[in-house]
Amino acid sequence: MGGAGVRGLLWLLLGLVLLTIVAALIFGLPVGPAVSPTAGMAPGGVTARQAYAPAAELAGQWREDARLAAVYARWPVAKMQEEGRVEWTFQFFSPSTQRLSLIAVAGGQARLVRESLSPYPLSTFSPEEWRMDSDRALQAWWNRGGEDLVARRPDADLAMQLRMPDEGGGQPIWTVVGSLSGTEATVIVAVNAATGVLVK
Repeated sequence: MGGAGVRGLLWLLLGLVLLTIVAALIFGLPVGPAVSPTAGMAPGGVTARQAYAPAAELAGQWREDARLAAVYARWPVAKMQEEGRVEWTFQFFSPSTQRLSLIAVAGGQARLVRESLSPYPLSTFSPEEWRMDSDRALQAWWNRGGEDLVARRPDADLAMQLRMPDEGGGQPIWTVVGSLSGTEATVIVAVNAATGVLVK
């Protein structure tokens, strides 16, 4: 093949690459391999924010002034890696009645687990203060020791909690804890859910 032919082939290849990029920009086609939101974890799981909508709807039926006080989840890491599914539990507080409710969400369905009288008022937060979803908090944990823990012990358990600081005020905090049953080995990461900044 002559020099002109080689140059023509190169121009053709370049044109195809540019055409692919333009198509990706216009039609939303992927230009590279898909990456799981959290390395090592199965994609497609429901995040806390996604599970919040049905929980908030049921909480509004429970009490009109229901406000979010905490979000919880706990599961074996191996199950998360295989399935990506998590049951989220939301705690709501009613200032007018001083009562608490626990609402669990799984498979898009919310159910009232229990309600009780609170011995004291609880700190609550609004959805607007909760900007960082659970997948990003989980990624922060994975990047700061979680990956090493899971590599060594796939039987580790994982727990996540979103709530206001114990000292009151401030902004909601994600606390992610990886632990091994029967040992004191843990990897704990705390992240400000409003700013995404690690909490020391």
